[in-house]
Amino acid sequence: MEILQLRYFFESAKNESFAKTAEKYMVPATSVSASVKRLEKELGCQLFSRSSNRIMLNENGKRLLQSLAVIFDELDQAVDSLTSISTDTREIRLLVRAMRDIITDHIIEYKRRHPHIAFKTVFDFEETDFENYDIIIDEKSDQYSDYESVDLYTTRLRLRAAADSPLCGKKLTLKQLSDQPFISIGHRNSMNRILIDACRQAGFTPNLVVQSNDLLCLRKCIEAGIGIGLSREYPQRKLSPTMKFLDVADFDVSQTICYYYKKQSTYGNVEHFLHFLESKAQRK
Repeated sequence: MEILQLRYFFESAKNESFAKTAEKYMVPATSVSASVKRLEKELGCQLFSRSSNRIMLNENGKRLLQSLAVIFDELDQAVDSLTSISTDTREIRLLVRAMRDIITDHIIEYKRRHPHIAFKTVFDFEETDFENYDIIIDEKSDQYSDYESVDLYTTRLRLRAAADSPLCGKKLTLKQLSDQPFISIGHRNSMNRILIDACRQAGFTPNLVVQSNDLLCLRKCIEAGIGIGLSREYPQRKLSPTMKFLDVADFDVSQTICYYYKKQSTYGNVEHFLHFLESKAQRK
């Protein structure tokens, strides 16, 4: 079993495509396919379900992919720490406009591994001078037309209320919430627009009793029962026991979060951090 075999499998598993792996490594697709078949023979099990025109990762493949994501992340971190990022002293300028808690956790983990890397991190929905940043974390949008983008997460948006709210545990429609107070993030944030648009489609304008860009403030207001709020559902994280998601039949919205970057600044420590973000997203 060779590292290159595992690399071929890893890339093919992420995209469910031998052709894309072959393009990345600049080898024939038949070489990638043959390498993966040798790996399967060595392991004594199939990693993909194959049809005439595509491959699909099976349960064995999913388990191996999950393990390799951790292994290759650690390996790449170790190699990179000895090469490019050790000589790149630039401050990573980061504008975070979505999934602020998740991205903060990633920054903390990255800093623990690479304490010499400096960040300038801004959490601001009002910022418009994007040229000041190497990386922008935000929802999928056309407003960053001059930037390249990579999808990180797709999350479901759900309405939540205080755990002791009489609305919890009921089958609801948005119309049934028309007389309820709502809590929302600042008006420039897309989640505010999504909430207002959904309510209007249901025939009413939401009564916004609190609007704030301070996530802690919003959470406390929801926990206190002041109103209903909109938030992302993270499969890997449990909701606070002081809040519960509402079962609203006609509200089914998902949102894709990307990182945006400028090609000319994507090298050294910036490139390394972006690869780190991708590796974390693959494990979700």
